[in-house]
Amino acid sequence: MTEVEAKYANMNMVAEYFNVSLSTIRKWVHSGHIPTSAYINIGGVYRFRLDDVEAALTDKTKKVQTRTSKTKKDGE
Repeated sequence: MTEVEAKYANMNMVAEYFNVSLSTIRKWVHSGHIPTSAYINIGGVYRFRLDDVEAALTDKTKKVQTRTSKTKKDGE
């Protein structure tokens, strides 16, 4: 596999990488969980940079966990 091929992943590869369905990847794209900076879309064909997708989802998860832990502390 050349570097160009390895740089971008199609939607099926992203779904497989994260062990989720294609519809979940579509939801993440449309809801903004996967930011536009993490993929290119040409004519409805998406190509993702896995490192950027993973970083965005990790960041999103950390923010949710931080909010949840603050809420629990406030409610105790």
